[in-house]
Amino acid sequence: MAKMKDHRYVYRIADLPVTMLTEASKTRFVLGDNLLVSFIENPPGTEFPLHRHESEQILIILEGSEEHVIDGKTFHVQAGDVVVHPANVEHGGFTKTGFKGIDIFAPPRDSHVELMRKQGLLED
Repeated sequence: MAKMKDHRYVYRIADLPVTMLTEASKTRFVLGDNLLVSFIENPPGTEFPLHRHESEQILIILEGSEEHVIDGKTFHVQAGDVVVHPANVEHGGFTKTGFKGIDIFAPPRDSHVELMRKQGLLED
């Protein structure tokens, strides 16, 4: 498994490099041996396209809200909500207000690890 180049025990979120997930959606990653944490920020009006991946994902909404789609069902999620995405289930969303959240992926999501690799954030 790849490791972060600057691997340590404590990180400051604001000091982690920004990675763009879409044209508007950005995140900051921390990679562990068995999970990936994403500190995601979507500004108002951001649509995150429907997608699926092999990792289980838990999203914790810290600020704002989103109309979140999971397996064809739409849920209004807001600060304080926790969303569980089973592996290989289609999901995405749209935020009018913008939101900040924490995504946890187990095992680490391959496409996100590849984004980190392209940014030069990993050593192999």
